[in-house]
Amino acid sequence: MKFNEFIETVKKLGGVDTDGYYGKQCMDLYNYYCKHVLDLKGNTGSDYAKNILNNRYVMENVKRIDNYSSFIPAKGDIAVWNGGAMGHVAICLGEGDTNKFKSIDQNWKPQLLTIENHNYYYNAPLVFLRPKNQSNIIEDFTVRVDKAVANVRSDPSSASALAGSQKLYKGDKFISTGTVIGENVNGNNVWYKSKKGNYVWSWGLTKL
Repeated sequence: MKFNEFIETVKKLGGVDTDGYYGKQCMDLYNYYCKHVLDLKGNTGSDYAKNILNNRYVMENVKRIDNYSSFIPAKGDIAVWNGGAMGHVAICLGEGDTNKFKSIDQNWKPQLLTIENHNYYYNAPLVFLRPKNQSNIIEDFTVRVDKAVANVRSDPSSASALAGSQKLYKGDKFISTGTVIGENVNGNNVWYKSKKGNYVWSWGLTKL
């Protein structure tokens, strides 16, 4: 199952209860994600969300990233909260900055599936798990330039060097692997990341 299909599926279902115990818990959403998107066949569970980090099978299939000041989670990263008695787990949507990030959660609000904007300090320490298998997470799409000229940058910032083809013109198209949060230009901080690893500010561009 592709990542975007996963999001649409759990939304249509209104959440998931994979084990039949205690209703729709955060672990149910996480286990559903591991099985259907990450294609993990072994046991991905634990008694509490915070103890996912002690699951050897899971940790062999992800890269552990302990939160640091400049870190921004990517689409598909698993956020694990270590604070509190049980912790919490959610799936990152790839939107955010160094102050907050967006994720799809279950049971952050009791028994509900919700989209949340989290800070990095509540119930810290916060650990992110980046799946080694990204085949169902990275979904390429085409972007069309609808303005006169679009600069191609080495980083999502107007101060960074021109890269690749350097400039795109109205009607040009390129393949993108997704969006990132970069420099805020005239109220818009969304940039497209090209498949070649360069960045184009999203204003005046259309996702096809």
